[in-house]
Amino acid sequence: MLGILGVGMRRLAEIYNSLGYDIYGFDVNSGSAKQHLENLGIKFIDKDFVVDKSFKKVIISSAIPENNELLKKAKSLDIPIVKRGEALSEIAKNYKSIVVAGTHGKTSTTSIISTLLSSNLSVNAYIGGKHPENSTFLKDAEYFVIESDESDRTFLLFKPYIGVVTSIDKDHLNAYNFSFENLKNAFRGFMLNSETLVLNGEDKNVVEVSKHIPKNKFFYGLWNRELDAYVDSVKFLKNGILFQANILGETLSEIFVNMFGEKYLLNTIGSLLVAKLLGADFSRFSEVLGSFSLPKRRLEFIGKYYDAYFFDDHADHPTEVEASLSALKKHFQNNRIIAIFEPHRYTRVYTLGSEIGRPFYLSNVVVVLPIASAFEAPIDGINDEQVFNWIKETNPQKIVIKASNYDEAADIVLKLLKKDDLVITLGPSKVNFVLEKILLKSGGI
Repeated sequence: MLGILGVGMRRLAEIYNSLGYDIYGFDVNSGSAKQHLENLGIKFIDKDFVVDKSFKKVIISSAIPENNELLKKAKSLDIPIVKRGEALSEIAKNYKSIVVAGTHGKTSTTSIISTLLSSNLSVNAYIGGKHPENSTFLKDAEYFVIESDESDRTFLLFKPYIGVVTSIDKDHLNAYNFSFENLKNAFRGFMLNSETLVLNGEDKNVVEVSKHIPKNKFFYGLWNRELDAYVDSVKFLKNGILFQANILGETLSEIFVNMFGEKYLLNTIGSLLVAKLLGADFSRFSEVLGSFSLPKRRLEFIGKYYDAYFFDDHADHPTEVEASLSALKKHFQNNRIIAIFEPHRYTRVYTLGSEIGRPFYLSNVVVVLPIASAFEAPIDGINDEQVFNWIKETNPQKIVIKASNYDEAADIVLKLLKKDDLVITLGPSKVNFVLEKILLKSGGI
């Protein structure tokens, strides 16, 4: 397995290990994840390892370049080369799979569904984030809850027992010839591959794509009482959300979740609908969700230091950034927001253009870091200065400051920090390191 220490590949390695395979892994990184896999008996190799025909397949992550020596050797021996999603879809054939697709909300929805089902059903999970439901794999389980991936089109390889679509937005268009219509057609294919569909009825693109799909369809949302699942009442508190929901005509008792904002409430409603359809224990939903925590970096509350609140979120797409900043506004209506933003991937920035600056109207201060390339080659005209200008021009009334690295970003925030400020890092790369540096520099930890 090449690139074995990425979150998705690491989970796949755990699954193969549980199924009794001998696994050899390669990664340029190390750390606790490597130690964890070694403790499971997985062997690590270097670039000089001798690949031979005894290997049944080589599984690669998207981070592995074509000139990787181990990959080149495997190809020369005609050993099958498969992507992570392809390998996962093969395993999924042995279970009733609940496959979660969507441009946004997959990780949280997958983790909530798997937690709810685990209350009384035999369930496995594959989640693209750190979460307790990712810790084991039961060979004889009945259900397999899977976070799929549209970025490499492998979500089309699954044949879901239940297909869940959380959203359809303009993202990963580089895999679809930069055509949104092509992306929507791919989601149409996913829906056609599913036996039953659970769909976000408040996402206009999801509703449009699903119109002529001849499948059993269930729709969820927040406020539309004509849908199959919706919110009856809600309070956005400083420590989470207190709500009641109506699921397939039945009103649940009040539920508290340690989450923030409408986005995660919406994902919870969709998850409750899936759980109800599969016969999970309704009487335990309040108890189960009361102790539930989202995967790391999903609007994660880091703590309160020096009278300021610190959050970390993986969001970088404007829709996700807007949802996260809006969530903070819902729960902390009068607090100032300092957003530390790290754009992700040249192709994503190219696709979004000036739209990347739109959601920062919800913040008071924006600290803009350089683009995290995620192994992509630069694109002409797409650079750090351009992103900074887009954000500044879109938000002329806001304080927008450029930082060249994490240390500089931390220094900027410390100079601006006031009592009751909300500080949030945004981006799927390593922007959360800024929070660590802020706390270390200030003596907060």
